[in-house]
Amino acid sequence: MLVVRALIPIARDLVATFVFVALFWTFGVYVATGVGVSLVVTQTLYMHFKGKKIGALQWLSLVLITTFGGATMLFHNPHFIMVKPSLLWLALGVVMLRRDWMAPYVPPIITEHLAERHIIRAGYAYAGLMFSLAVVNVVVVKVASPNFWAAYALLGPTVAQGLLLLVFYFRFRERISESMRAGTKV
Repeated sequence: MLVVRALIPIARDLVATFVFVALFWTFGVYVATGVGVSLVVTQTLYMHFKGKKIGALQWLSLVLITTFGGATMLFHNPHFIMVKPSLLWLALGVVMLRRDWMAPYVPPIITEHLAERHIIRAGYAYAGLMFSLAVVNVVVVKVASPNFWAAYALLGPTVAQGLLLLVFYFRFRERISESMRAGTKV
């Protein structure tokens, strides 16, 4: 159940990215940006009026999307909204530099069988990935067409994060098996 709870925000972000890219390819950057800004404002207002807690990432998304989306519309320059993911990746990378950021997402079997250093290293690897995604996004914005960027924005980060998740899943699984055989944390 913990894994499902951790994957829900990722799935929600992936759906939002898919919708943005579909609108981007179908109607252009300005329609996609307008819809994106409208949706994030509507979602935040809905949460506020329903008395739901608005988390830090929701506030960050609201600020980034409205600021960079607004700049895209105002200056008729799609590069603003295209660079926005880099700022999000940088912010996430900074948050992931905290030693304990993974604690709420790690199931008990991992903490029972793995030394804390392995979990901390995994967290730092995720931070490194976020910083890498930020840099790669800026490079793609600079050197590729907007349509290529849209495909990258949908697939690149998703594939990279999925691969890192698989690497740690299998590595942790292997170490947990060793720990269970040895009867001690590894």
